[in-house]
Amino acid sequence: MPLSAQPKVLLVEDEALVAALAVDALEELGYQTVEAANAKTALKICTGTAPFMFAIIDIGLPDGRGDALALELRKLRADMPIIIATGYDQAHVDERLRAHDRTAVLNKPYDIAQLQAAILKVAEPV
Repeated sequence: MPLSAQPKVLLVEDEALVAALAVDALEELGYQTVEAANAKTALKICTGTAPFMFAIIDIGLPDGRGDALALELRKLRADMPIIIATGYDQAHVDERLRAHDRTAVLNKPYDIAQLQAAILKVAEPV
């Protein structure tokens, strides 16, 4: 599939190694990944571009909490599928997100099978 035909996903992760592994896994699953290392960049990317199929957001970002970013993204697109990646338990994720059926919490470290399961929970498969 040509790169331009692949569904785009937003990956918001500040740890370079984790981001690289996630991009590799997403590409293997057939997705084109757009990366942001912080919330400010992610919001800038999301305004004025074609919608992303879903977003994967780290809970701990250098400029804020990932769940706060997710709520901001939901203001731009209420039905946006979001996966929150966290090394903490789910209780650390904002209840408004956990209650939404298009949100999944992915515990770090995760493998490609766990990533794929989270994607299938929130988004349409490729």
